[in-house]
Amino acid sequence: MKKVFLIDGGAGRVVTSIPAFLKYHKTHSDEDWKILVAGWDMVFWNIPELQDRVFNLEIKGSFDNYIKDADEIISPEPYRLPSYFRQEKSLAEAFDQIINETNDHSDLEPVKLVVSKKERMYAKNFIDGLRQQNGGRKIVIIQPFGQGAGMPFMPQNNQIVDFERRSLDPNDYLKIVKVLSQKYHLIFFGTNELTLQQDTFTQKLQSDLRTWIATIEQADYLIGVDSLGQHIARSVDTPGCVIFGSTFPVNTSYPDYFFIIDKDKNNRKYCPIRISMFDSDMVSRMNETCMKFTDNEIKKMCEAIDNDIQKKTKG
Repeated sequence: MKKVFLIDGGAGRVVTSIPAFLKYHKTHSDEDWKILVAGWDMVFWNIPELQDRVFNLEIKGSFDNYIKDADEIISPEPYRLPSYFRQEKSLAEAFDQIINETNDHSDLEPVKLVVSKKERMYAKNFIDGLRQQNGGRKIVIIQPFGQGAGMPFMPQNNQIVDFERRSLDPNDYLKIVKVLSQKYHLIFFGTNELTLQQDTFTQKLQSDLRTWIATIEQADYLIGVDSLGQHIARSVDTPGCVIFGSTFPVNTSYPDYFFIIDKDKNNRKYCPIRISMFDSDMVSRMNETCMKFTDNEIKKMCEAIDNDIQKKTKG
């Protein structure tokens, strides 16, 4: 029996599916099954159990070569699982329930990404070089904007908007990096389109995803939002802080591992994306302030992050 799993969505979702597929492999290693991913197949590279089973859905011939002759096609969707949208499970656990048809997650391994020796050596040389140049300051990678962030209007300064409320306000971000850059060497994790002209406080690095994984592995700390960076950091055991807006840490992050900043945890509503677009829009309207901070809140946030970096990093 030939089985195909179709995984779509952002890279963070894809990363969180890995533990469930590793678990599935333990009991189905001799069977014919494949994973087709919409653009993020490279996160499975260097994972021996999965690398040869994963293919990019968005390439010529994927339908004829992998899908047409399948006996079963499964499209796991955690966002439509009641235990997920009731904040009872994480993304990884939701994938486990759907893929492995179980509610027992006690044997679900942590999210793991694996880099090659070449990727690790390249990143280590880069990070070690920065430490030599900056007097040994700790290297902190910051991802202030999530997948939903962009410039929907005129691309003027500070006009980055995230209607999903997962990203920092650009002006708040600039205040945070201005403070933290006095003590740490900051590297901006994001696309060119999300780079602010006023951001003179972080180093800009444009690289492919595999290099970013290796770089985050070598860095001292990551500051992120509900987006890919935090999933990478957890998967390579880099400590960090995650700042939350309209989503819930129990669903999309690792509260037992990261330092979580969750301003409106008692005042926001769950946004039912991938279920009801209309209700999602209604909830987003109510969650508009959950990622907007006062100057005093930013001051306390920077102090808390500084304390966490000192506590969780060496040197």
